[in-house]
Amino acid sequence: MTIDEGDVLKVGDRTLEVWSTPGHTAGQLAFRMGPLLFSGDNIFRDGCVGVIDAHHGSNLVEFIASLKRIRACDAEYLLPSHGPIFRKDDALLTSTIDRLESYTHMADFGTCAVDWPLLDVWEDELTQGKLLL
Repeated sequence: MTIDEGDVLKVGDRTLEVWSTPGHTAGQLAFRMGPLLFSGDNIFRDGCVGVIDAHHGSNLVEFIASLKRIRACDAEYLLPSHGPIFRKDDALLTSTIDRLESYTHMADFGTCAVDWPLLDVWEDELTQGKLLL
């Protein structure tokens, strides 16, 4: 049996709604149960996230979209895959989203980055004949 976005799972008298929350991995899922969101490796209480590693399927742009979805939801508590349960904090999520968005423009994140503005600056300098030694 496979489960997909929007599926509803019955566990005893409880119901879990399946959410696709890719980013950390391509197939990461979260599960909504009333005021609780089993949020996986999307966000931890300290604002950290699951490892970002393009070689193992991470996608920074999708990660950000998943965090925005979590921020927009009305869940009251997040239950991460590691560490303590915590009350959903939109300011914490916004700070994390802002940090990850900055990574999309950093060479440090290799193929997870969408661009590296420094290369554009360097190309402009080269075409203008500016060579700094």
